[in-house]
Amino acid sequence: MRILISCLSRSWGGMEMFAVQSAQSLLSSNENIKVFFLCLKNSRIEKALTFLEDKNILKLPDNLEFNPVNIFALSNFIKKNSIELIHTQYSKDLWTIVPSLKLLNSHIPLVFTKQLGSFVIKKDFLHRWIYNRVDKAIAISEIIKRNLIETTTLNHEKIIVIHNAIDLTRFSREYYDKQNLRKRLNLNQNDFIFTNVARLSPGKGQDLILKAINLIKNEIYNVKFLFVGVAQEDEKSYEMSLKEYVKKNSLQPFVEFLGFRNDIPEILAASDAFIFPSQAEAFGIALIEAMAMGLPNIVCKSDGILDIIIEEETSLIFERNDVDTLAKQIIRIIQGNELRKKLSENSILRSKVFSFQTYNFKILKVYTQLIEDKTNLN
Repeated sequence: MRILISCLSRSWGGMEMFAVQSAQSLLSSNENIKVFFLCLKNSRIEKALTFLEDKNILKLPDNLEFNPVNIFALSNFIKKNSIELIHTQYSKDLWTIVPSLKLLNSHIPLVFTKQLGSFVIKKDFLHRWIYNRVDKAIAISEIIKRNLIETTTLNHEKIIVIHNAIDLTRFSREYYDKQNLRKRLNLNQNDFIFTNVARLSPGKGQDLILKAINLIKNEIYNVKFLFVGVAQEDEKSYEMSLKEYVKKNSLQPFVEFLGFRNDIPEILAASDAFIFPSQAEAFGIALIEAMAMGLPNIVCKSDGILDIIIEEETSLIFERNDVDTLAKQIIRIIQGNELRKKLSENSILRSKVFSFQTYNFKILKVYTQLIEDKTNLN
């Protein structure tokens, strides 16, 4: 099976990371699978594709819609490598992929995964033309499935839910020594540590955590809140506002901004709990990683998070913008030894549902069926 995965993005967030990780996992899952990749030249994705030979990667200079140079380059790559199925993790790539397939007059299956929700209605002639060529649309959560139905012309029967996955071999606390990690990370051995891993962005809710801390700062001792992540260039003002809030309200003893990190498993292993207050999350890979590490967690009850958690069993919840309840849940976590134990054990069990082993089984079933259907038609 010769599969082309695409993600023509220059960013390096959850979608891009998953595109790379899923390609690598797919390649290692079956010796009969050959993986190729379509990415942007000099992108973070290109640098991460160290597990693929250079000849198996097509690097385009941009992701412009209907760019004839890119369309011809992709057409030649598909033909040269006898690609049997294309799977894009970025819906914008369809504007290059579909014309390339039309140019080849090729009927090879086309799959795309919808990673992010959209409020733009895409039911005009051009979008209809693009989506008519899609054989299967994968939504990463039920909220994204509903979004696809509401905003596109895709046949509902083409849309299925397959959740994103994590590498459980990386995110398992049995592989880490918490005490040594705290020493290496310069973290106090006696502190109770909450961690948040996310891009610093208004929708991710870091400001809610700071407001909650401010409400309870006189009730908590030896408690630290770590923020892992940075803001994009157009959201730097939000990052600055967070740091100004910390200074203005004298929260420095409780808060530390770690910036972008490559050692997320180690930071999670050194932590005691996790806070994920994202207000509109399509899914929540960072949350599953923390759950796999056995971290008791507090989440905003919304959107894709509902596909992951079990209220009061794996996670404590609060409603959107309800800072008072968030503050109370933080206190519950700190004071509740038995509660933490229950949430930890249940989170580990729940995280196993989102393994790459499960993901690969589901995705290969889709690939195989689509390829067989196309073969029978021909």
